[in-house]
Amino acid sequence: ANYEVSKAWQVRENFKELFSVGKLFARLLFNRWSTDATQRKIKEIDKVVEMFNRHVSGVVNALLTNLNNAMAERLNGKIQELKTVGKGYRTFANFRSAILFFHGGLNLYPH
Repeated sequence: ANYEVSKAWQVRENFKELFSVGKLFARLLFNRWSTDATQRKIKEIDKVVEMFNRHVSGVVNALLTNLNNAMAERLNGKIQELKTVGKGYRTFANFRSAILFFHGGLNLYPH
């Protein structure tokens, strides 16, 4: 079991190297990493590699640009929380007003 864990750890460390390369080498290193990872014959790692290979362009772009949708997901969570706390709104306009009031970034203080 320790040998399997050490092989999986090595795959992880090899993947982290992808973050330090330029755009030209990212795809090449990604292909090399996926080939090496599948040769380790660990079914959990193989599952991840297959998923990454299905979305290879998005994975490489995420590695290079270091962008994500965390802010959008957090705002969505806040809106869902507002909907739950409000226990329903009579109209969409009321719900929209509540979203804009709490999360619209409005400056309500007098100048």
